[in-house]
Amino acid sequence: MDWNIKGLNSDPEDFRGFKTLSVLIDVDGPRLFTAETRVCNALFMLVDENNESARFVVAPTSDAIIAQLENGTVSVRNALDQPVVWVLETDHTLEPQNAWRTTLGELPESVLPAQGRMLWPHLQPAFRLRAIGEGLSHGTVPASVIRQVVEGASTALRKAAAHVFKEPGKQGRASNSRKRLYDLPVQHFAYNSFEVAFSLPPEQQETLLQDEDDAEMQQIGTALAEAISSSNSAENDDANLQALEIELLEALEKLVPPLSGTVTEFEVGGTILGQGDKTFRLDRDTSKRVKKVLQTVRTKEEKITTLEGLVAEMDRDNLTFTLRQTSDHKDHVCSFSAEVFDEVMDAFVNENRVAISGRETLKSGNIDVSIFNEVGEDALQG
Repeated sequence: MDWNIKGLNSDPEDFRGFKTLSVLIDVDGPRLFTAETRVCNALFMLVDENNESARFVVAPTSDAIIAQLENGTVSVRNALDQPVVWVLETDHTLEPQNAWRTTLGELPESVLPAQGRMLWPHLQPAFRLRAIGEGLSHGTVPASVIRQVVEGASTALRKAAAHVFKEPGKQGRASNSRKRLYDLPVQHFAYNSFEVAFSLPPEQQETLLQDEDDAEMQQIGTALAEAISSSNSAENDDANLQALEIELLEALEKLVPPLSGTVTEFEVGGTILGQGDKTFRLDRDTSKRVKKVLQTVRTKEEKITTLEGLVAEMDRDNLTFTLRQTSDHKDHVCSFSAEVFDEVMDAFVNENRVAISGRETLKSGNIDVSIFNEVGEDALQG
């Protein structure tokens, strides 16, 4: 145990004779457990040991925190990350020898549980996205960053699903089962950076995920992992990026940080990526490369188009509509953002003619709408 403890000396007698309440992890002895001490009920985690002594991080806890730890809504690190913690040094009979009052941030990263590590393996998030940048701590995360992370993660999953199942060319609704593969339940949020983690669909409703090697969720994860790995190629070689289909490039675009602002990096992980506990870091250099390649691909495969027509069908869940009776005499499946939902709904219900502008995929004719307006009576008469 060759690491120094930054903190104030504390009285080890406060922890003498502590009473173990529940053992959460036991590997050749308790590794993570709760106990009643003279100070408070606490969560103990063994972080280091040698032939003579052991060191525990001791954090105040409660029944609510332990329940969240056991059901996967907080990670082990977050459960330990309290305003005040102690490092307790004991002999191998758990008799206290020394104690220090400190914070988790003062301890070496090497002795702490990994970011996002849950209590048990089956609680590990299916997919998680963490924004990294100065000032991203609890109570100071801008709403724009929260929105960027949540929407970025869910949109990346949807784009990867579109690639795997080729849904962009289909009209009508995605099946409820299929939609749930990218509209995942949020498992938890985490701070000191800002992270959103998603769990798998409920087991009782998605037994396919439990039984088949080629489960659809894993296919989505494999596609995302392929895209992320392509962006991390050595020597900034863009050949692997250029080989990706446009849906995967658009998914990747949602997982890289903006070129300006608070967020400077994104960290991506989760069980569906098939990489165990491995996480991927995507920085602004990656953003530049992805945007450059995507712009080139869009020039070849897409065009900016402006059309008029009627919103003949609308999929409220997937934010798409079918534009018919168009000025180019073709039907188009159009995707739109949540910001214009009310306008699209109004045009659909009232059968008002609309004008749209956006990126049209040349192969399918699908349009990613960026501008949506109803056509006024004056325009129709003109």
